[in-house]
Amino acid sequence: MGNSASALPYTIGDEVHPATRKGSYGFSIHSGERKSDKKPVTVFKGEKSVMAKTALIRGGNTLDPTLTQIFPGLHHFKKSKTMIHPHILKCYATLDTDYPDGNDPSSSTTQSISEANPASLSTLQQTATTGDLIIVTEPVMVLEDYLDMLERDSEMTDTRRADAVAWGIYTLIQAVNFLHSTAKLAHGNLIPESIFVTPGGDWKLSAFHLLTPIGIRDGATGPSQHFRHFERDITPKDYRGPERIEGRFDAISTSPVHAMDAFAFGVLLPEIYRHYGCGTSSQLPQKLEKACMRLRTPSITSRPRILPLSKCPIFSSPHVTAQKFLDEIATQPIEAKISFWKSLPDLFAKRVLSTRIAKYKILPLLQQTITNLTTMDNGLTQEISKRECLALMPTLFNTAKSHLSKEEFQNQLSPVIELLFKVNDRGVRGAMLGKIGLFSEYLDASTLNRVVFEPMCSGFTDTSAPLRELTLKSAIALVSHLTQPNLEKLTRYLVRMQNDQEDSIRTNTVIFIGKVAPNLSSIARSKLILPAFMKAMTDSFVPCRLAGLKAICACRSLFDEKKLAAEVIPAISPSLADGSSEVRDAAMRAVDDLLVVLREYGEKMRLEEQRNPTIPTTTSSTSLTSSMNAAVASSSKPSAPPPAPSSSSYFSGFSSWTSSKVKSSSNVPVVATVKSTSSLSSQGSGSGAMKLKPLEKATPAFASLSLRDAGVGGESTGWSDDDFDDIEPKSNGNKSSLIPAFATDGDDDFMSQFDRKTAIRPRAGGASKLQTPAKVIAGARRREDLSNKFKKAEKIEKVGVKKLDLEDDMIGDGWDEF
Repeated sequence: MGNSASALPYTIGDEVHPATRKGSYGFSIHSGERKSDKKPVTVFKGEKSVMAKTALIRGGNTLDPTLTQIFPGLHHFKKSKTMIHPHILKCYATLDTDYPDGNDPSSSTTQSISEANPASLSTLQQTATTGDLIIVTEPVMVLEDYLDMLERDSEMTDTRRADAVAWGIYTLIQAVNFLHSTAKLAHGNLIPESIFVTPGGDWKLSAFHLLTPIGIRDGATGPSQHFRHFERDITPKDYRGPERIEGRFDAISTSPVHAMDAFAFGVLLPEIYRHYGCGTSSQLPQKLEKACMRLRTPSITSRPRILPLSKCPIFSSPHVTAQKFLDEIATQPIEAKISFWKSLPDLFAKRVLSTRIAKYKILPLLQQTITNLTTMDNGLTQEISKRECLALMPTLFNTAKSHLSKEEFQNQLSPVIELLFKVNDRGVRGAMLGKIGLFSEYLDASTLNRVVFEPMCSGFTDTSAPLRELTLKSAIALVSHLTQPNLEKLTRYLVRMQNDQEDSIRTNTVIFIGKVAPNLSSIARSKLILPAFMKAMTDSFVPCRLAGLKAICACRSLFDEKKLAAEVIPAISPSLADGSSEVRDAAMRAVDDLLVVLREYGEKMRLEEQRNPTIPTTTSSTSLTSSMNAAVASSSKPSAPPPAPSSSSYFSGFSSWTSSKVKSSSNVPVVATVKSTSSLSSQGSGSGAMKLKPLEKATPAFASLSLRDAGVGGESTGWSDDDFDDIEPKSNGNKSSLIPAFATDGDDDFMSQFDRKTAIRPRAGGASKLQTPAKVIAGARRREDLSNKFKKAEKIEKVGVKKLDLEDDMIGDGWDEF
């Protein structure tokens, strides 16, 4: 085939039947599909080089090189494109690869050279036979395969099989009558191999290898030269009347156009019914016996026309009647069509129409009808057109749900759904909204977001309150399939609908928000749900307030415990005094439920604190424990000079330590052990200072110690401006002592640390630094006197100090925060 075959908008698939099949005349049958939408097709392919060398019949006259498959194949190839009827095999495309552009020289004349003189060797020599003949048709199967399928189908009863075959014969009668009455042509080859069947059960006539006019082309001489030359080798003898066997073509030319095919039809019907798939126990129906005998009469002039056979009672069953209506539906009045569409579910329920008919015939017809209604110039402006569309829609979607897989539903119905959502009619929109649940089940997320959600959003702002409410109720089925941008878009509509003038819409909006909340992002939840519920709880409509309370309870898992305590319960509290007893009761239940959650959380925290004792890291508690650690460290061993203080918290910690009461005696060591936060008393509301519970021990050497007692600072604040004037560093050794570091002259001298680094002096502007002066005589004297006072105490037996039991990772050396 080369590249010319690839130019077709179809792909050729696997071979279904070979070119050697009986009655194929050189054409193999392949599956195929359209490239654009993957719709299935059937492809007939003939290799011209093989057909030119193959005799028409096995064991035929091989001495005559013209009696091969090539000329009948070319004749069929040409006629297939011109024969158009509902019951003639529909041809989508043809290609002769020897003439890919379609410029076959023989086709430019009225009669091809093969038709004019098929017995001439020169004609054969003038015919290109190197390429292929390709015919693309609607998807079909050969008649024998169809009857085999009916026989194997467990869904089919004998009655239903007989109805299916009766309908096929009825369509065959219509096709042959078209050739005779309208086209004035005789088929000439009515055999089982000339019949093909669609997946929907419609029989299609094809195999136009001998198609010929009668008494037209050749005048009084009868059929064409092509027919006369090939009919003997193409048509089996049983299907040829006496006039054909005897070669009396003059009798054929002067007889009615139907006479030759009538004989073959009378032979064809009993042959079809011999198959067990016909449901008649391999017997011709009694009502057809006399008719077939009349069709096979030897006298060519006495044979009846084929069309009156369609009045036989076997063609009046409910199945055939329904099929007839479908066949003629385009010409039926709209009222009749509406009535029929509404009756289809009942026909399916009673199994009058099979699953294959529903899937392969009814559904495509419904889709095409809706497409025509929604895309015509006037759209659905006429009331009668709207009624037909509304009658079609339930049948379309219910049939699709029952007979299509999810993939088939997606591929076949997505275009129709998109068209219907664009229809500017509230009745159609309401019917579509009622099917949102079905769409969410059978369509993928991308299609739902693009085809369904986007056009559906217009319903949120519609002026019709029932449509707004229906849009809101329907949207819940889409929530789990929406993308985050569309979810955000949906929340904006929900916020707007909380201000709707309709009480029921506001109430349903709150219910919707409660259901959609788990699917929202954390940011969207924080912005939407609690404000929405709070707004609902203040609504004037009692059911709306109840819905807000119930929604909070349903969504309590979306709030953490702190938010429940700080925001949710306070938001519910006004409802405890609501004017409606229902609201008050619901609010009380909601608070009770939330308090249970908070109690459990509090108990969990208590157990966690017992397992992992910690001290809350507030400013006052940190300063207190830091000062305590520093005192213990300085009394037990020398410590490195601490960094210069840089914040006021330093002084508050120092003051807190020096002002605490320590009870001791000369014989009992001071013990200050902090085991857990439970040993601490409550924090002060102002300074946040913490107190240790004093141990019942002997009185210490000194009752208390303050900045004023130590001679440090002014009269009120503990630090005066004079204290920053002149400070002289002083060092008197490195001794361990019970005296706090700030009161000694050793290296641990607390005050001496100020000379080691530049101190920052806070001012109103906060922009300048304070330089520490070299000497502060008055301050040094006070410290020296205080030091001498306590040196005498060193001669007394020193009491051991037990280091405070504080966790290193929580308190450290007391100066971590500085």
